[in-house]
Amino acid sequence: MFSTGSPLRILCMYTLCLFITGCGGEASDQPDLGNVNGTVTLDGEPLAGAMVVFSPEKGRSSMAITNDEGQYDLLYVGDTRGAKLGTHQISITTAQTDSSEEAGGEEATPFKENIPAKYNSESTLSEEIQAGDNQIDFELTSD
Repeated sequence: MFSTGSPLRILCMYTLCLFITGCGGEASDQPDLGNVNGTVTLDGEPLAGAMVVFSPEKGRSSMAITNDEGQYDLLYVGDTRGAKLGTHQISITTAQTDSSEEAGGEEATPFKENIPAKYNSESTLSEEIQAGDNQIDFELTSD
C-alpha cells in the first residue's frame, strides 16, 4: 500500500500523533517552545497545501499545512503552537494521493510529490529555533 517512510505515511503518522496527544490532559512536561511561522514559495509562487515538519534532534516534531498564500504556523501538540527550542531538520512535502479508498475502493494510486527530494525525503533544510517568535520563510526552487 504505502512504502515505508513515504510522505503520505509520515503525514498520517504525524496527524495521528497530534490527535492522540492533543486529547490527553494538561502537558506538564512540555519543553520550552518558540513560535514558528512563515511562508513557503516554490519558484516564487506561494505553495498551498504543503506539509511543513520541523523535527528536533530529540523529542516531538511540530507541523503545519500551508494555506492558499503559502503561510504556515507550526503546531507542537493539540492546539499548542510552536516548536521545541534548538536545531531542527525540516521537511516540506506536497505529496498527495488520488485514492479510490476515499470513495470506498481498495486501491490508492501512488503519491505525487510536486517538489524536489532535497526539501523532503532527502532534506537539506535545517533551522535553529529560539525562544519567542521565529519567522522562517522557505524559497524553494523546482531545480
